[in-house]
Amino acid sequence: MSKRNDIFNELKRRIVFFDYKPRQTLNIRDLSQEFGVSTIPIREALIRLEEEKLISIIPNNGAYVSDLNFQELKDVFEVRLFLLGMVGELAAKRAKQEDILEMKTLNEKMKQEKSRKRIIELDAQFHDLLNKSTENEALAESLEKLRNRLGRLWYLAEKTESYSLQIPQEIESMIKALEERDEERCKQILRKHAISFIETIKISLYDGYPA
Repeated sequence: MSKRNDIFNELKRRIVFFDYKPRQTLNIRDLSQEFGVSTIPIREALIRLEEEKLISIIPNNGAYVSDLNFQELKDVFEVRLFLLGMVGELAAKRAKQEDILEMKTLNEKMKQEKSRKRIIELDAQFHDLLNKSTENEALAESLEKLRNRLGRLWYLAEKTESYSLQIPQEIESMIKALEERDEERCKQILRKHAISFIETIKISLYDGYPA
């Protein structure tokens, strides 16, 4: 992987997993010093991140991490929920045994994990594996971008541990459905997983306001 891609992926990881907070300023010169490169690959990475709506570039100044726009995220969620049905259907048909074994290994890691943030990262890896198993590159790329835009919502529910702790059980059910080639069950599990995520965020936001 090229140095440019490494920089892009690391900056994206920091945004999606909330190392960089919404509205936080990203200074191009500071980043170029950190990564030991000129400002050119940093600017290129920031342009790509802006295309994915994760940052906004300030001309002749730098960039800042995009704020959480809830109407926009609602739109993203609706599209992702629709596409997850396609993932369930295609993965049930096309997932290879090695794909399923890799998912099982990842889920075992998740079961042993105590860090909420690490569980979130492993869940993202699982979805990348699942999307890849559809053998539809356009679908996998689209879902990764949509998930990255939604993923930061996890951190609005920092006090809610129950949802992240139940993820390994949901993944185990998904793997079983894949092994049985049960398309409908795969679709149902993915939709339930996505809807539970949003409901958890809604509850957390509601509880964050005084009655």
